[in-house]
Amino acid sequence: MSSYQNMINDLLPIAFYSLNVGDLVCKELQSYSDQIDGVSDEIETVLRECFLSTAEDIGLSSYEELVGAERIELTLEERRDMVKKLLLLDENDFTYAGVMRFFDSLGFECTITEYPQYFDLLIEPVHGGYSETEKAYIRKRAEEFLPCHLTFTIEFRQADWNSYDALENTFDDWDALGMDWDELDRYDI
Repeated sequence: MSSYQNMINDLLPIAFYSLNVGDLVCKELQSYSDQIDGVSDEIETVLRECFLSTAEDIGLSSYEELVGAERIELTLEERRDMVKKLLLLDENDFTYAGVMRFFDSLGFECTITEYPQYFDLLIEPVHGGYSETEKAYIRKRAEEFLPCHLTFTIEFRQADWNSYDALENTFDDWDALGMDWDELDRYDI
């Protein structure tokens, strides 16, 4: 119900004013109503955008900016979910479980192999098919989140022996590359 109809309904029991359409009082109430409805709509928008569970536009963008994760290509629900997960992280989340929650918040399902003697992590996606933009985004966010004393590698390649066999290289071709087994294992097919 509009504010105009609310005002009319409130004044009817008083029976002091003529409330016929076109009367001066009705015109004045209509002009008040036009302004009140506009302000009311703005208040509803502000209230909707203040809460993460209902934010759709500027509010959601503000939350994303707050956590450093602007992902306009995702659906509203995916964006909200990512922000919620990132807001749950704190300075104590540099454990294995915390790092896994961080990558989960990015929608990046992965396995992490720790090399504590080298302060190194090997991060491998469970699924492939990430675009170059997504890979760059995940790397950037990992650099911002992980402690600076850790080095890490995000291994986006999805190679296996069948991939190597498909190249149809001879042993001499592989030897000519001059790689040891670790380098060959990381060779980009």
